[in-house]
Amino acid sequence: MTKISLSIPSLTPGWNIDAWSFIPSGTPRPHPVIVMANGLGCNKLLGLAAYAEEFSAAGYACLVFDYRRWGASDGTRRNSVYVSEQQDDYRTVIKYARQQPQYDPHRVVVWGFSFSGGHVLTLASEPALNVAASMGLNPYTGRPFPPFQFTRRYIACFTLGLLDLLADLLRLPPVYIPTVAPPGTLAALSAPGAVEGFRSVTAAPSDFVNKIAASIFFRTPLQHQPRRALHLIQRPILLLAAKGDKICPLAPVEHTSRVVPTAEFVEVTGDHFDIFKGNVDWAQAVEAQLVFLRKHVPV
Repeated sequence: MTKISLSIPSLTPGWNIDAWSFIPSGTPRPHPVIVMANGLGCNKLLGLAAYAEEFSAAGYACLVFDYRRWGASDGTRRNSVYVSEQQDDYRTVIKYARQQPQYDPHRVVVWGFSFSGGHVLTLASEPALNVAASMGLNPYTGRPFPPFQFTRRYIACFTLGLLDLLADLLRLPPVYIPTVAPPGTLAALSAPGAVEGFRSVTAAPSDFVNKIAASIFFRTPLQHQPRRALHLIQRPILLLAAKGDKICPLAPVEHTSRVVPTAEFVEVTGDHFDIFKGNVDWAQAVEAQLVFLRKHVPV
């Protein structure tokens, strides 16, 4: 396997998407290619290389990228989520892959985890994108806007989210909150086990910047609703869900798998991040994905 770094022009002039290309050895070109990006508040340093290495060992090329404004990619406001922009970054990397001779344009697979698993559901529903297959691991499936609550945490998130939206409108610096924090505290993610989960995929403190623009409080429920177009998914899609997941619970993922006729559903036992290397569901998650790939997008 050969790994190289790439700089892919984004839809924003002057902003490049930073990506890793993993090319398998010993199999003929063009290779089937898996396009991968990470979940909410994460970059490609947090656990994605281990998956790409497993896929490459099985004969699949991988393009692993950071969204604009995140990780090693260009763009400001930093650490800010714009849902349609992140989905456009997937489309840009898929288009790039189809233009390169080492990748098979007819065997493109889209992969996502958690928040980006929701992107996968949206992208898989687009006939024009014509991906061969999709894989969503503990995917975010959407949720309604939470009713107003007279709790300190809710009021803080609501207020800071509004201030960040205003700052964005006025082109002022972002108003940040932590991406992850202990239960009951102010953060985008504060479910039990979330702090430990992030820690399990962070090899070095510098790999993860624990802050996110506070407007995520509004952008997620208002802009990211992957279930709206499930009826348009026609190609094979693997949905993997963890029984103990407290961030993206199993039940909505299982329901989604029943709605989509082409879906294959796999249940693992642990929590949200336990599908990553070094955690309890890693081996089962890898094997389930390889079985799916060999069945639908053989090398």
